[in-house]
Amino acid sequence: MSSDNVSGIEIDRLSVQFPGRDRPALCDVSARIESGQTIAITGPSGCGKTTLLRTLAGFIPDMIRADVRGEIRIDGQPLSAIDLARLSPKIGLVQQDPDAQVCTLRVRSEVAFGPENLCLPRQEVESRVTAALEAMGITRLAERDTTTLSGGEKQRLAVAAILAMQPSVILLDEPTAHLDPAGAKDLFDLLRQLQQQEACTLLIVEHRLPPLTSLNPQLWIIDSGRLVQRNQTRVHEDVSNLTREVSVDRGEHTDRRTSQGALRIENLSFGYRERLLDDLSLTLEPGTILGVIGPNGGGKTTLLRLMAGLERPDEGTIVHPKETAVGMVFQHPHQQIFERTVRRDLEIEGSLDEGALASLLEYARLSGMADSPPHSLSLGEQRRLTVLTALRMTPNLLLLDEPFIGQDRDNVAWVVERIHRARNRGAIICLVTHDVPMAEALCDRLLYLGERAIEGAPQDVFSELRILGQAAFTPEFWRPGI
Repeated sequence: MSSDNVSGIEIDRLSVQFPGRDRPALCDVSARIESGQTIAITGPSGCGKTTLLRTLAGFIPDMIRADVRGEIRIDGQPLSAIDLARLSPKIGLVQQDPDAQVCTLRVRSEVAFGPENLCLPRQEVESRVTAALEAMGITRLAERDTTTLSGGEKQRLAVAAILAMQPSVILLDEPTAHLDPAGAKDLFDLLRQLQQQEACTLLIVEHRLPPLTSLNPQLWIIDSGRLVQRNQTRVHEDVSNLTREVSVDRGEHTDRRTSQGALRIENLSFGYRERLLDDLSLTLEPGTILGVIGPNGGGKTTLLRLMAGLERPDEGTIVHPKETAVGMVFQHPHQQIFERTVRRDLEIEGSLDEGALASLLEYARLSGMADSPPHSLSLGEQRRLTVLTALRMTPNLLLLDEPFIGQDRDNVAWVVERIHRARNRGAIICLVTHDVPMAEALCDRLLYLGERAIEGAPQDVFSELRILGQAAFTPEFWRPGI
């Protein structure tokens, strides 16, 4: 794929410590990555997975300040001796948060940015851009402003921009986190093609492991900054043990319909450049969990913004329960992190004594981070912080946009418990997610936003999606053994 092929990467006793943190993000990691190898990396949220990829790509310590000990060697040459401009054609990093990667204002310009900086001939640049857009299924978005893209569309764009550089080593940090199920399947098919036809070296950080088995990767497990296990992934044994699916007890819940009214959406229509929501009507009673699923760019996040009052309908109305208190978790955590420390961010809605603060942080597995800058946290840690801030005022309308991103199984269970507690006190919860098995297990009702809206009981919605040929949006697609 690239003329700058990497024959091997050696990691020798690598340790990384960020300023202000009481323990290293990586500790004494040693490994060798062979050319053409595929490695799946998993482990608890905040264990060091993202730090490893950023260090391999040269972002740490050149762009992100940290104390780095040990050594990484690319084809026998120390990484510290390689200029980043020479490294980028060899190693490409698809970052966890696509907003952190997109840097231009138009989709085509974003994909062309890397090849243009390699000073390639114009015809070669255009050829690479066309191929990368087609590979990620976003040719139709080529002339769109990047600011108008959905989270999933931005993630496709971020992958396309790296593909256009044609590196021989591709590092992917939760590449399917914002992708709809069909898009995730397409990405794994593309990775298999790169693996088989181009002999690309792939390192993939993922919590959703079942689809990775088709790549036959070596499995790395990182825990507390240490590489604790390396083995070839057995067909389904490893993913069955490590998959983040959580048992959900639906149980009985407190019904408080007498204390507040329903949320009613009546003939709602809205669009930006084109219509996203068209004549949508539904009623949500207190104590209801509505799951919203569907393809990228289908209007899921937009619906939450309309419910929250951040957008106004073009037509129709949204009637909120009386005395509505809204708690919202945005799709990208950085969009609702405002302060310089975790403590100050949690205290935006009112001060906390030391005991209450420590209890909150321990509960969310953020102990010892009160005085850390929120943007220094991992994406999973940032997500749990934003869930805490959304719940501070005990909302009776809880809007959650992809709350499971970056979470391992234990932390998914923590988020599920927060949702259940809100439901049991009569809150209305609207959950946007691409985790279809979780939507099946957790939600009372589902809303599919695609070419047309489908709303109803989860099994009824899935049955209709199967008939329509949308198997990727059904839970069995994501389970081990399928």
